[in-house]
Amino acid sequence: MASAPTANDIKTQLITLLTPIVGTSGTKKAKILDYLPLAYLIPEGEDPTVLKSALDIVTLEGGGTDKRVNCLLISEQGFTQGPPQRDATRHETQPRGRNLVSRRFYFAYVYQLGANSENVFSTNLELMRTTINDNPKLGFETVTAGLAGKGAYILDHDGLQMPSMVPAPFSGIICHSAEGLLTVRVIDPLG
Repeated sequence: MASAPTANDIKTQLITLLTPIVGTSGTKKAKILDYLPLAYLIPEGEDPTVLKSALDIVTLEGGGTDKRVNCLLISEQGFTQGPPQRDATRHETQPRGRNLVSRRFYFAYVYQLGANSENVFSTNLELMRTTINDNPKLGFETVTAGLAGKGAYILDHDGLQMPSMVPAPFSGIICHSAEGLLTVRVIDPLG
């Protein structure tokens, strides 16, 4: 029997789920990171290099080419958990049953401004949203070799929520940017 998926398992699975949709040379060419790189977060010296995708090459006005800022970042943003179940009727003081752990994941997507960039940006976000919504178990197997797989422990998720979509400058490069959360509720078996 598999154990409940950890936050790292879920991040890895999200990348596996989204890579063929937005992260290959044949799709939307986004770079996908499972952490928040500090180089672009420091206000006095942000460097967007880490956000540039080697798969997405753009032609510059003066000639030559460069990598486009086209990056999806996924980072764990903490968790909450419900109290374990207890049975006062049977005088069982040891927790039995399960905890329900709600794991939150921060999503940020940045895409360099350019011709038709708002449409591409919007399309990419829609592909991410529908892919996650179409996978209530996030692509984890519910049964593996006749036993419960990691997907059996995912109760549900609330879908990708992107309430903030505001263009932002990154060292002179203007990018469309979206930030949001995905909450995944995981069953944590006890006793």
